[in-house]
Amino acid sequence: MEPYQIILIAVAATVFAAAVLVFAVALYADRLVFGRRQNRNVHLKYFEPSDFSLSVRLLPAALGKTPLYVAVYTRSPEEQFKKVVLFCPGMGAGQSSYMTEIARLASYGYAVVAYDSIGCGLSQGKNSRGFYAGVQSATAAYIAIKRDSALRDKPVCLVGHSWGAYTALCLTTVVAADCVVALSPFNTPARTVADGGAPVIGGTLSRLCMPMWYLINIFKFGFKGNANASKRVQKSCVPAFIAYGRRDKTVLPDNTPAYLAHGAFIQNEIFDNKGHNVYNTVAAQKLIEDISAAFSRIKSPQKLNEYFSKFDFAAATEEDEAVMNRIRFFIDSH
Repeated sequence: MEPYQIILIAVAATVFAAAVLVFAVALYADRLVFGRRQNRNVHLKYFEPSDFSLSVRLLPAALGKTPLYVAVYTRSPEEQFKKVVLFCPGMGAGQSSYMTEIARLASYGYAVVAYDSIGCGLSQGKNSRGFYAGVQSATAAYIAIKRDSALRDKPVCLVGHSWGAYTALCLTTVVAADCVVALSPFNTPARTVADGGAPVIGGTLSRLCMPMWYLINIFKFGFKGNANASKRVQKSCVPAFIAYGRRDKTVLPDNTPAYLAHGAFIQNEIFDNKGHNVYNTVAAQKLIEDISAAFSRIKSPQKLNEYFSKFDFAAATEEDEAVMNRIRFFIDSH
């Protein structure tokens, strides 16, 4: 064997080994995030529908053979509501993390249908699967709406935050929606995982893992697993209101449809003083950041309980009246 052939084999073997290593890291990270259930955090307070005098009834829904938790929330008799809002929650405990927003939307005279994605909150499922599972779960909730005699003939607006905002934008090419409100959406799954993983595994390794995460999404969901939210909403031509805060540390500026999605039917609004929870007041956003800092700083479960027993969760969920009214005006206009 010639020396150059030995060198080529050695180089090829090194590249292959590096690729296997990167894929192993990517697969481990994917399973770490999506290979488990997402439930309520035992240290945090979650508001209940009764805290806002909301009426609740459940809709039968399932993703395949896995039952999903889908609920209808109203503040007035159902025969009086004018539109249906399909609320798409972000990552975590599902709709229970957004009861303040659900109650506010219901107070506007909408019937709010909210779901927990598979493997999250009150829905069944061993794990949350991946970001596109949110689109699949939301589709199941939409089907439940259209099978319900009180809801099926009403206009439907999609509203979502973070993962839910990505879901809502992608959903516009799957279901017949009248409008969509996306609050702090990200654009693509692989890039979002890379941005989230960079502080942990380093920016270079995280970027190297991006093609692997792309492949993993194909294995899980087919090519739709890498759906681009901006391209989806542009293709659908569904009227869209997209809001983003420049202080958002979860979704970076070059990975949000707020900057990437364009069209005569798309309204992008950028807030200089807002973070990831763009619908909250600046003071509430600071308290939410304090929650994250507490989990990083305090390791003892007992001390965490002590800290959060004195925490003002009502203040941490205070909504920005101007932003919520802007959302209301957009929905009412479509």
